[in-house]
Amino acid sequence: MGALLSACKKGLSIKNSRSECNDSMGPTDRLVAVPPGAKWQKADMADFTTYVNTQIHAAKGARWYVFFGPDVPIRKITNNKEADVIFTADDGTQIFIRYGVLNRAFGTTSGGICFAKFLMSLNKAGYDILEIDNANQVLARENEDGSFSAMKTTFMYSPSIDLADFKNPMFTNFAVSIKPEEYVNNGIIFQADDASLMDLIGLADVELTDATGSSTTKLKFGVQTICGETDLVAEIGSPLAATSNFVVKKKSDGTTPSVTAAAIVSGHIELTGTFVSGATYVVTGAAPSVWLVAGIEGYEVTKSVELLIP
Repeated sequence: MGALLSACKKGLSIKNSRSECNDSMGPTDRLVAVPPGAKWQKADMADFTTYVNTQIHAAKGARWYVFFGPDVPIRKITNNKEADVIFTADDGTQIFIRYGVLNRAFGTTSGGICFAKFLMSLNKAGYDILEIDNANQVLARENEDGSFSAMKTTFMYSPSIDLADFKNPMFTNFAVSIKPEEYVNNGIIFQADDASLMDLIGLADVELTDATGSSTTKLKFGVQTICGETDLVAEIGSPLAATSNFVVKKKSDGTTPSVTAAAIVSGHIELTGTFVSGATYVVTGAAPSVWLVAGIEGYEVTKSVELLIP
């Protein structure tokens, strides 16, 4: 905690004027929504890409959300800085009241309705923002305790989409506001030593589908993304075929049957075990962190499948 000083001695807090660095952020490439209060240490930045990727695959509430980037590129950036508030007295004397908030809006022509749904879910979320520019630089917040965090926002929301017409495409939009004091006094820019930050992507929602033919010894299901319906069994292959990647429960009582093996057969996943005829089993995916350890990056099963055993 900082000590209180006499307001008449505020000149003691003026910074020295010399600068040996011309660091500044370039055009934004992607943003990362970070839960408020999340911090990291300087040691975590030795391999920051791996650190961030772990947070991307963390449980809800602790998860970081990367958005925009190469799959959903930012097509326009609008800086709408609020005017600084300066009071002018009757005699013409001016008194500085406060800085105007930095309001920024980002628009993309990619991502469609799926991406728009994600952006709208950030409304009133109260998350902080980590910015990565197109030169692989990161804008973060330097805290008094020596830790780092994302920049604190005063406002975050997804403006209405701009519908297409005969001259313009559809735009999906996102806006965020930051106080200038936060940006200047607490902001710090890091330069990544390689381009690995540009590989960071958010999670895609995944659903499990009934592949038909389940029996008292086999559970059979497909794995695909919800938005694009990409067949992940075909795309990912053998890393999916592990019993630890899936959670199976009997719907009637929540018990967990013994699952002894997993395999890819005829384009779907087959789990081997002992299942009761006439019972329904609910299959869902393990946590994204489990999938990441298995080498499956960027996915979360958000829609389970119910399989009735004949």
